[in-house]
Amino acid sequence: MVLRVELDTDGRVGAAHIATSSGFRRLDEAALNAVKTWRCDPPLRDGQAVRAIALQPFKFNLE
Repeated sequence: MVLRVELDTDGRVGAAHIATSSGFRRLDEAALNAVKTWRCDPPLRDGQAVRAIALQPFKFNLE
């Protein structure tokens, strides 16, 4: 599955959407819930934090 993730200038996920579904609603929802808790260093442009959009592959391993 692939998620479309929008990062704000604080490095927090402002929005996340399913770009390519896993084919299973519960896995899609679990991925969205997980990615919304992520924090990272925001991208910089000329030394200033900027918003960014990225496509994030998401894989599940069932054990």
